Amino acid sequence: GGDYTYTVVGVGSCPDATAVVTVNVVAPADPGTAGSATVCESDASFDLFTVLGGTPDGGGSWTDPSNNVFAGTFDPAVDVAGVYTYTVNSAAPCGPQSSTVTITINLGPNAGVDATIDLCTTDAAVTLFDDLGGNPDAGGTWTDPSNNVITGTFDPAVDPAGDYTYTVAGIAPCPDATAVVTVNVVAP
Repeated sequence: GGDYTYTVVGVGSCPDATAVVTVNVVAPADPGTAGSATVCESDASFDLFTVLGGTPDGGGSWTDPSNNVFAGTFDPAVDVAGVYTYTVNSAAPCGPQSSTVTITINLGPNAGVDATIDLCTTDAAVTLFDDLGGNPDAGGTWTDPSNNVITGTFDPAVDPAGDYTYTVAGIAPCPDATAVVTVNVVAP
């Protein structure tokens, strides 16, 4: 910015002609740099502003992936994944400036609901997965009361009674989910 002088040299007895142009340079507002976050559906709400990079100016506004006005607090349990846009107004002649935050939501694993079963030592072997309550995800691992990995089949003639734990691994940042089948064995 500053003053710039333009001069036209005069011809003959005519004096030089000058004009001054004053240039004011206005910096646009800073919306920060694009950011991203991967969250678990069970995570707590958080301010999207904290995901922006750089040093964004405050006082802007947010829109959601459908371009609707958004308050700026993201709740993984109810809000949708996608690109959220932060826009901050600049002083004239600069227009509004925007940056984005891309949110990915990972679903938490479901190990089902704890259960208790009673078996007789003469009963046939059972598949513990079938005794879990709820709607557990397949593909988890079973551990016996001594925390040894097992196949998930319980044979009351040879296996000890106790708590058998089913664990389904969570996709980061979601934690693992567990459910327990408590097996009671009674002799005839």
